[in-house]
Amino acid sequence: MRKTPALASFLVFGAAAAVLSQAAPKTEILWDKYGVPHIFADSIENMFYAHGWAQMHNQADLLLRLYGESRGRASEYWGEDKARLDLDRWVHTNEVPELAQKWYKSQDPKFRKNLDAFAKGINDYAKAHPNHASPQYRAVLPVSGVDVVQHTLRAVHFMYMGSQARLRSETAGLLRKQRAELLDPNLTEPLAAAGSNTWAVGASRSASGKPMLIINPHLIWEDFYSYMEVHLVAPGYDLYGAPQIGFPVPVIGFNRHTGWGRTVNTIDTVDFYQLKMAGPDEYEFDGAKKKLETSVKTLKIKQADGTFKTEKLTVRKSVHGPVVLDEQGVTIAMRVAGLDRPKMLEQWFRMGGAKNLAEFQDAMRMVAVPMWHANYAGADGHIMIVFNGVIPRKTMGDWAYWSKPVPGDTSKNLWTDYLTFDELPKSTDPAAGFNQNANEPPWQFTFPPLDHTKYPAYIAPGPERLTSSRTIRSLRMISEDKSITYDELLAYKHSTRMELADALVPDVVKAAESATDPLTVEAGKVLAAWDRNTDATSRGGVLFEIFADKFLARGDSVYRIPYNPAKPLESSIGVANPAHSNADLKAAAEETKRLYGSLDVAWGDVHRFDRGKLDLPANGASGKYGVFRTMQFAKKKNGKLYASHGETFVCAIEFGTPQKAQCLLGYGNASQPGSKHIEDQLPLMTEKKLHPVWRERADIEANLEARESLKP
Repeated sequence: MRKTPALASFLVFGAAAAVLSQAAPKTEILWDKYGVPHIFADSIENMFYAHGWAQMHNQADLLLRLYGESRGRASEYWGEDKARLDLDRWVHTNEVPELAQKWYKSQDPKFRKNLDAFAKGINDYAKAHPNHASPQYRAVLPVSGVDVVQHTLRAVHFMYMGSQARLRSETAGLLRKQRAELLDPNLTEPLAAAGSNTWAVGASRSASGKPMLIINPHLIWEDFYSYMEVHLVAPGYDLYGAPQIGFPVPVIGFNRHTGWGRTVNTIDTVDFYQLKMAGPDEYEFDGAKKKLETSVKTLKIKQADGTFKTEKLTVRKSVHGPVVLDEQGVTIAMRVAGLDRPKMLEQWFRMGGAKNLAEFQDAMRMVAVPMWHANYAGADGHIMIVFNGVIPRKTMGDWAYWSKPVPGDTSKNLWTDYLTFDELPKSTDPAAGFNQNANEPPWQFTFPPLDHTKYPAYIAPGPERLTSSRTIRSLRMISEDKSITYDELLAYKHSTRMELADALVPDVVKAAESATDPLTVEAGKVLAAWDRNTDATSRGGVLFEIFADKFLARGDSVYRIPYNPAKPLESSIGVANPAHSNADLKAAAEETKRLYGSLDVAWGDVHRFDRGKLDLPANGASGKYGVFRTMQFAKKKNGKLYASHGETFVCAIEFGTPQKAQCLLGYGNASQPGSKHIEDQLPLMTEKKLHPVWRERADIEANLEARESLKP
């Protein structure tokens, strides 16, 4: 059998590892049977080196592509393509390469060495395995510590936060002509419907008296959103977690004492300013005319014959930031928070090393990680969730005001400072004994809810806004169980029950009983028999999913009992108009029969997980239906729906002695062609299981795939 270069490289790696294992290494990687690298290093710097080496082994093509894109040179490396060229323009318009140089120089010298070591690990792996990465991506080599900073800066500040999709979304109302590219699928960012979950169960609500934590992000299963499991051990450091590919530190994880989960928060870290132009390169500001700062950059674009053409990109900047849109008489400048806070990576590193709440809070006080709730639990008995972010301090306006472009002709709208850690909404050791978040605003972290009047009106939407019924599901499960065991924590984590079905089905079924057409009556009987779960074998969920989309499209007035933030578990219930329910149920029944031939088709016959060569029945559903096990099925193939994003790096931890911990990275710990770890965790997703976390050497070696010694 002919081996692919990548597979051959993997086999050589395994053989070399067997030889190297005979020595007593100072820095080594123990690869477990799921392809998770357990790195044992004699110094922090060498730990970073081995981490770079390990990421290159599991993710070489993806890592190098992401670094090339973050340089703003994707078109130069891989040829002319609209999406690539748009990305290059975005990177250079926002001066990411220049900012990265400043950020790199601003690092603490000791931590900067760690970044250099991570880059060196990538380069040394490439030298040792010259055919491992695909030829087109090797053009990015060698990489540097600047690349490490540059990629994380681009991914967080100009993809998560200041993205092209956000720009188009917030400015669409200003453009006279709505265009198809406003919804360009290439401009992807985390979807609210995908969301994330996190729980911290305090000692008073834990059956063992030990705090517990759920880490549960839901992101797109590809590109810069991808995670990789890693275990990092060095003197004074022992963290099991997940970086995004190309990041030198985990962004979520747990050590032997503490851990944290994260969810995307409803936070305003990017503002768009509509400039009042006074000429081609002049705008009005505080009653005077100001010139736009102008510079010209040259982009290289590779042609099919291997030659290059160039494009001149003119970058214009106002006092707010770069001009990111200028069309149909609308000129918009973008201001991104945190560009003057260069120590984001160091903050994550310090969070991962915290041994107690005080040390975790010290790391958080850096206020350099610009977004994401941070949900802490630890063996010290404390729990805390923080509405974390680099939040601009503003003198006027509320959330609604800042959620669309604001006038750029006055300094009243120009912020220059940020809220401190102590000013951010947070819940520490609440009386209810739990903290949770499912992407809703911070007011429902726990019971009783936080008092939103104690915080600036611009910090987040008010409590009247509920992101989805997934929040109600989360609150119901965690609040109604007064003594949660670790096994129950796992069961809650994997719950596929539809909160929306519990709220609507009784009324929908009752209305259907009085319908005059047999199809609606039959559909009502299917829903009455359904278990209201979205397990692979559940029957009735497909029908309800189609019904719910039609019913919810009618607006916020569909419920018999509207949402009440003071009583979230007793609201958003029932059908306000039975006639609407019957009409939507009949339409859903007709569509379900047309698409799948049966009203009670099994959930897993329609919804699928696929990775590598596997195609398996799926479970879980969109958070908008109130499902805690959140999955988005956006890909269509052969009449079936395939998961595109949702459950990613999932962990459940109990901070006892010994520590209990299980995790899963459903789409696998590798993306490199030829690796068997692309799909080996997917069967566990189908079974709603996590894999054990092995921390001790004896346990790791009992589940060892390979051992590799390094000499940084």
